[in-house]
Amino acid sequence: MASGNIENSQGAEIILAQEQSVTCKSALESEFQGSLVLTNKRLLFVAADQEEDLPFAKLRFADVKELDKIPRDPANLSLTFNEMEVERGHEGIFGPPTSKIKWMEKGRERKVEFVEEVTGGRKKDLKDWAKVIEALKNGSMNIQIPSSLPPDANTLEGRILSALNDMQEKGVFEIEKEIEDSYGIQNVDPDEIEAACKKLTSEGFLDEINDASGDNFYRKRSPLGQDDLSS
Repeated sequence: MASGNIENSQGAEIILAQEQSVTCKSALESEFQGSLVLTNKRLLFVAADQEEDLPFAKLRFADVKELDKIPRDPANLSLTFNEMEVERGHEGIFGPPTSKIKWMEKGRERKVEFVEEVTGGRKKDLKDWAKVIEALKNGSMNIQIPSSLPPDANTLEGRILSALNDMQEKGVFEIEKEIEDSYGIQNVDPDEIEAACKKLTSEGFLDEINDASGDNFYRKRSPLGQDDLSS
């Protein structure tokens, strides 16, 4: 792995973390649900355009894989690190984890609170975002990128990386469906996807998660390293 501080990564904007099914609360506006996205340059809230039913919850989220394809929506929010100030959020002991930010807009202070709707099962949650954002703002955070060049976007490996660019954990059949839907192709061999995922894992692009069921799941390796907010 190669690493560098945030000043060495200004050429390209990359997704560092994504929290799906987040509620954005503001004193001035209605509440919105969507996804919170952290890049090496800014924080974004993207209003939901998809839904998924879980046994105990309904996910409403935006599946952000490419920053230049985020649809326009008045509920969306995009703030560079210099524009905003992070306030410590709720720890999640007696309620869901939260994160708060404030900024100046047209001479008036604005505040929003982001509330995590799906909790449990991870070491990090929304309350941990404040520390990472502060480290990105002051330049003390090292981001890590694979030392080898990424695969061509038209290869199977490149398409797998695109399907996993939202930083979410996915199984082989879910990756297969996303590739088939995104590229209009059929009958992608799951065994070929599995082999390509293992190759990408060995090259440092993916993390492999072994499920108790015996199935393997994959997630794009976070450039945040030990501060991975998806873990």
